[in-house]
Parts: sequence; C-alpha cells; structure tokens
Amino acid sequence: MCLLDYNKEIKKYKHLTKVERSMIQRWINKDKKSNREIAELLGKSERTIRRERSRGRVVVKDYLWEDKIEYSEIVAQEKYEYNLKAKGQDLKLGNNLKKVKEIERLLKEEKKSPEVVKEELELNYSARTLRNYIKSGEIFNLTKDDMIYNKKYKTKNKEKRVSKMIPAEKSIEFRPEEGNDRSVYGHWEGDLIIGKRRKESVLLTLTERMTREEIIVKIPSKHAESVSKAFNKIERKLGAKFYKKFKTITFDNGIEFQNYNLIEKSCLRKQKRFEMYYAHPYCSGERGSNENNNRMIRRWIPKGTSIEEISEEFIKYVEDWLNNYLRPMFDYKSSNMVKLEI
Repeated sequence: MCLLDYNKEIKKYKHLTKVERSMIQRWINKDKKSNREIAELLGKSERTIRRERSRGRVVVKDYLWEDKIEYSEIVAQEKYEYNLKAKGQDLKLGNNLKKVKEIERLLKEEKKSPEVVKEELELNYSARTLRNYIKSGEIFNLTKDDMIYNKKYKTKNKEKRVSKMIPAEKSIEFRPEEGNDRSVYGHWEGDLIIGKRRKESVLLTLTERMTREEIIVKIPSKHAESVSKAFNKIERKLGAKFYKKFKTITFDNGIEFQNYNLIEKSCLRKQKRFEMYYAHPYCSGERGSNENNNRMIRRWIPKGTSIEEISEEFIKYVEDWLNNYLRPMFDYKSSNMVKLEI
C-alpha cells in the first residue's frame, strides 16, 4: 500500500513530489518493483514512471567496485526543478479537474484544435503552451494518437497518373484573379477522399476559397461520371442559385477529374455550369484550403475507414461541424458566420 493518503483521480494530473521520488527510489533500488507496480501504487501512468526512472538514472559502484544502474531521487528532483524553470509559466490548473476534463473532451470528442479550445474556454495561456503540455503527457490524459494531425507516413501512390489530355488553358495559371486572391465568393477547390477499398464509395469534398465553406457528397465511385452526377444533383437542388454559388473549381491532375467536358456540362442549360482548372502536378498546396479541410474531415473519418459503411446522416453531421468550426484565420468566426457577412 502507498503511504500517502491522496485521491488518485486528482494525483493523475500532478507532477511527482519529493516524497514520491523517495518512495520510488526505495521501490526500485531495494524492492526491485516493476514500472507497472510502482505506477499502480502511485496512481500514475506506467509511462510517467518509465520517464521518471530515466530522469533519475545514475551509475554507482557496488561492493565489488563494479558499475550498476540505480535511481537517484536527488538527481531526478534536480533535473525536474531545472526543467520547471526552463519551461516558463505554469498552467495553474491546480486541482481544477473540471477544466482539465473539459479540455480533454473538446480535444478528443469534439476534435477541436488547441487554438480553438483556448478561445472557447478563454484560457490564460497560449495554444502553443497547451500543445507542449499535451505532448509531454504530464498534465492531460491524452496520447499522441489523440492529437489531431497525427501524421502517419505512407508510400507514394504510384497508380495516380497525370493526364496529358488537359489543355494549357485549363491550368490554374488561367484562373481569374478574383479566385486567386479570394476576394469574391464562388471559387472552389475539390478532391476525393478514398476509403478502405478502392472499388467502393468515396467522398467528393468541395471547399470554397473565400469562406472555407465545405460541401461533402458521397458518390459510388471515383470515376468522372460519378463526379458529374454529383454536380447534377447539386445543380438541380439549387437551380439558378447554383451559377452564383459556383464560378470555378480547381482540382488536381488525377484521372478521375480529367474529363472536364463532362463535369463542366450543365444538366439545366446549354452553357457550362462553371469553369474547371487544374493545379500543377504534385502541387497540393495550390489547393491548400481543400487539403486542410480534408485533414479536418479525417478527424471523424480516419484513413482506412470504409466510406461504404458511413451513413448520409453522419456525413451531414461532419459537414455541419466543419462549417460551424471556429477558425483563427477569421478571428474565430466559422465559415457560416463569414458567409453572413458577405
């Protein structure tokens, strides 16, 4: 049994104390307890004990004058105090478990970034400081996998080909200036989010450049015919409003978008419904708004998820969540709020 009488729920969010380090020294050096046993006794995570053990690691001589590794509470405490001075102002959360749990909920369940959490809760420290504490694991009960934008590297998709059928005048270089500088509403970027299997439904994602408004449509395949039918559905739904809402759309050079004549063709009038343009090969930054929104969508629909099994209701929920998400670039206004000001 631990000699201290404390509430483990509270201690989980506190740093180790001198008394606890003294107990750890005895448990490691004399009792030879494992990291898991010590973690259970102190109500800490095994990772915390493993990190603490490394912090206090020293080499001493035994009675045979041979080197052996032990844990020193003095060395660990000195390193802790030094790092404490270097890290800057403390979060001052103290025993405010309600605030801690609300931060965790917003980050894990609401999929919000530290910047948005700071704004919503009116925290008295920067989002960068909050990120550092999340990364350290010493304050919040979060892991690296809980962090948004937890980048996972993969091999390049060699199957994606750049079409040679796209004429020069369809290059992004010919996109109207009002679309380039985001001064006028109605210029969009688009892409597909692929699911677990290639031959299944995909998500067509469209992002308006001025407001970052998002439209997400589930389509049966990644072929140009499916993309065209999706726009037919939107065009019929909006009627005459469609042509004010959609002026241009910029896609990448994937073969799924190469049939621009089919995708541009209106189902309600003889004229084109919008102009299509293509980013330069391997320049995803030229569609940065759509790429960023796709990353946010991945918070709810991680890579490897089967799009086939996702309901239309859930897709609508993600779309509404994204359009109501507070954005630092808009002084913490959502896309829907920005649209009202146009």
